Amino acid sequence: MLLAALILAAFTILPLPSVRADTSEVKVLSNYSYYTAPANPVLAANAGDIVVVGEIENVGSNIVQNVTLGGTAMDASGKTIASTEAGLALSYEMAPGQKAPFFIDFTPQSSTSSNTNWMSSLSKITVTVLTVTDTATSAYPDLNVPATPFNLTQNGLFTIVGTIVNNGTETMDYVWVVTTFYNAVGTVVGLNYTYAITPAAVLIPGGAVRWEATPADDTAQMTSQIASFTYVIDSEPVGSSNPSQTPSPTPKATSGPSSFPVLPVVVVVVVVIAVAAALLLLRKQQPTETPEAPLPPPPPPPPEP
Repeated sequence: MLLAALILAAFTILPLPSVRADTSEVKVLSNYSYYTAPANPVLAANAGDIVVVGEIENVGSNIVQNVTLGGTAMDASGKTIASTEAGLALSYEMAPGQKAPFFIDFTPQSSTSSNTNWMSSLSKITVTVLTVTDTATSAYPDLNVPATPFNLTQNGLFTIVGTIVNNGTETMDYVWVVTTFYNAVGTVVGLNYTYAITPAAVLIPGGAVRWEATPADDTAQMTSQIASFTYVIDSEPVGSSNPSQTPSPTPKATSGPSSFPVLPVVVVVVVVIAVAAALLLLRKQQPTETPEAPLPPPPPPPPEP
């Protein structure tokens, strides 16, 4: 909850470090949905908030990142009852044609009444792209999953487990995975972002690491809806201030069981430079193994002079 609030606050008050792009480069897909945040939420500031989860697609010709979104909630008559500009896409180095999940937190303060009374009259939510930035870099392409991840239910919650192998020549000191979960008709019902490796360990060429993910804010109801998932792996090399200087194709996301659809997704949380120090302090408090609760990936490196 604290991490999500910190990320959202940073994106709403601080300038973005990359080249501002036209918002028409990114499209909000119609397969989004919303739920009420449970106790101890991850993506929401408060239990009881309305959380929207969905996907965007890069429909332009450039690699994009730092995508932020706004949401408008309406009642049955079409009257606006809440709005926010604190939506965040988990997108970093998203190539043309690729997709990324997003979330939007509607807090009591986002309503016209500044309380939760509006939620009972909620009928529709619309989502728009607010900002997009272009980048000339792309993700390290040599982190792969050699075997299809398997899914299981742990303590009543949907969980996926897989192994990441470094098939390249660079050593990674950050490796993280972002996962998008869908129901039977392809609607996004949840997402997850979690570390597989932090600077407490490294992933050397030829090395492997296990990762595990369950949807943020998962409940028994959410678990019961999940029919498929996609994931993407991203990373930062050891000692690199700008990973992957030369653009190269980013691996497409791979589905879970073979019956699941293969949906290309390139995603990662991008946190602005001003909150990097705060996030680093938070990371030091986390265990060195894969955490039980999802954590955001590291912030982007500072721009070249």
